[in-house]
Amino acid sequence: MERKGKVPIATLDNVLQDIGVCGPFQALLVLGLHSCIVSSVWGMMLMAFGSYNPGWVCLDNLSQDDALESKLLSTDFTPNINATEELNTTDRCALYRSCKNVYFSPGTSTVASEWGLVCHRAWTLKAIFTAQMAGVFVGAYLSGQTSEYFGPKATMYGLLALHGVANLVAIFSPSWEVFAAVRFFIGVAAGGMILPAFLTPMEFTGQFWRGVIGSIPVWNTGAALFAVSVIVLKDWRHLHILAAVLSGLSFLHVFWVPQSFRWLAVHGRDKDATAVVTKIAKMNGRPKPSLEILVNMAECERRRALAESSIRYSYLDLFRDSHVRKTVLIMTVVWNTLAIIYYGISFSVQALSGDFYINFLILSMLELPAPIFNLPTMTFLSRRRGSALHFVIVSMACFCITIVSLAYGNDTGEGDPSNDNALKVKIVVSLASIAKIGTVSVWSIMTVYCSELFPTAVRNLGIGYLNSVSRIGGYVGPLLFPHGPAMLYLAMIVLGVLTLVSAGLFLLLPETKGAPLEDVLRSKSLHMTSSRTNFTTKHEDTDTEREVDYFDRGLVEYVDCESTIA
Repeated sequence: MERKGKVPIATLDNVLQDIGVCGPFQALLVLGLHSCIVSSVWGMMLMAFGSYNPGWVCLDNLSQDDALESKLLSTDFTPNINATEELNTTDRCALYRSCKNVYFSPGTSTVASEWGLVCHRAWTLKAIFTAQMAGVFVGAYLSGQTSEYFGPKATMYGLLALHGVANLVAIFSPSWEVFAAVRFFIGVAAGGMILPAFLTPMEFTGQFWRGVIGSIPVWNTGAALFAVSVIVLKDWRHLHILAAVLSGLSFLHVFWVPQSFRWLAVHGRDKDATAVVTKIAKMNGRPKPSLEILVNMAECERRRALAESSIRYSYLDLFRDSHVRKTVLIMTVVWNTLAIIYYGISFSVQALSGDFYINFLILSMLELPAPIFNLPTMTFLSRRRGSALHFVIVSMACFCITIVSLAYGNDTGEGDPSNDNALKVKIVVSLASIAKIGTVSVWSIMTVYCSELFPTAVRNLGIGYLNSVSRIGGYVGPLLFPHGPAMLYLAMIVLGVLTLVSAGLFLLLPETKGAPLEDVLRSKSLHMTSSRTNFTTKHEDTDTEREVDYFDRGLVEYVDCESTIA
């Protein structure tokens, strides 16, 4: 269809250029919102430590041995998980069932040791993790819809408050069942606030700086800090308290962070959008911009909303257009693959050879340099080819772990470092680190890439959907990994195949590198019959009539009042 009488007009990117795309305001905004992401890491990753079994012994037959009893009560003593070296896993669990006086390591307090969730009760750890991931699924789903209706700011800070309160409540859990219920709400908060915290800073800056913001290792920094806190505190209650404190500190800037002026403009709230733009210009040391553009855009959006008052966007709109549907389906596979690898490795550290704490620290700290490769990749290569390259590297690392595991043979002990081959430990942990670094790199690129692929009207919905559905992969990932390193190679074969498939799927998507946000998204806008409403408007100066096609809902490149804005 030829759209006659339409001319390009000033867009919100032009407004951003006037008030500054990178200045003190953007720096403080990124710092504030990224602190929310750091606090969410504690909510998402705590069970990676909470499910750890620090080791136990049965004291039923040792009460008369005063020397041994004294040793057991020492905080420097770490009991062997095997209880006695000659017992295999089956006999060890049989001993646990019959033991009336089980003693866990006093130096480490985890969810597993708190309620004795080992052997025949180990399934409860999966139940707690399932409750958390169910909460993340719900939170991510609701976040996309509420961000669209109430704005990203209200959604993010509401969930941040829930995150802080739920973490405090968790420390008073009288049973693992109650703890699992609380973990559900922590999952809702953590899974929901990540989306607006990542997307909002990108709406206040330009194309190049979106790539820079997407390359900031904020999640990686949070994961590294969490690993350090695990080693220092070694107590699940203290970690929950720290998560609550971080949430409280992150909430302090709620009165300063503004609502997204893009969201305000496309919802017809011109006065609020004008106040935000004026605030940004003042902080960046720029003169007050012309507000006529913003006011007229908001007025046009009010007219459009009035014309389409019976139509609302929902998750179903993601599947009505062939272009958007293709993006959603491909990204569903990609995001689930990322979740399977990341959470599979993060929550299954005990499946790797070697010491739990050392491996946990290494795998977490090595996430920090991952985004170093992102900005060069997005700047000099492309979003899709760079992501595909990272995925191929991850796939090769997974296949190499399979080869090493088979070449050096399976470990005979479960969780006993004395049975590990020293060289194998180094190689497997190194390759697992490469796989995790590559996964984190791709996920950082995906945040930028998906924000450019989805149309403005459904951007929050699209990324909210992907963030929600990827929780399936987050749940499946740890299930693929065995409790010990014996069958690790099977999980790595699956991950290697998945990453190769995802690398190929990237090449089916369009490239967004170098294109302004609105121009790129306009070419992907929804052409739905229900929203194709034509109106005839009168030019104020020439008294001539122009036909205006309102099929680009939620976009501002073309509107019916170009004569007063241009």
